Amino acid sequence: MTSVSGPGPTGGTGPTDSTDRTGPTDSTGSSTGEVKTLPFAVTLVVSVATVFVCGELFGFPWWLRLITVVVVGLALEAANQAVGRARARRKAL
Repeated sequence: MTSVSGPGPTGGTGPTDSTDRTGPTDSTGSSTGEVKTLPFAVTLVVSVATVFVCGELFGFPWWLRLITVVVVGLALEAANQAVGRARARRKAL
């Protein structure tokens, strides 16, 4: 296959990647004014810890551990949403 450079389908000459238009941002989007969020790694670590505690200390079967992890994940996401909205509201004032 050959590569042809020149205007794209929209007539522009540069790449159409969205990072070129918004400037540099980190993974949380803080330089664009967005509120930082909880990293996925925190959710993953808390989920693994929940599985271990429920299985080893409480003796939950696998299906009850799964339900517990889903509930903990939803609780973390709800807390993340609440904190993000509170920060955004405070920032808007």
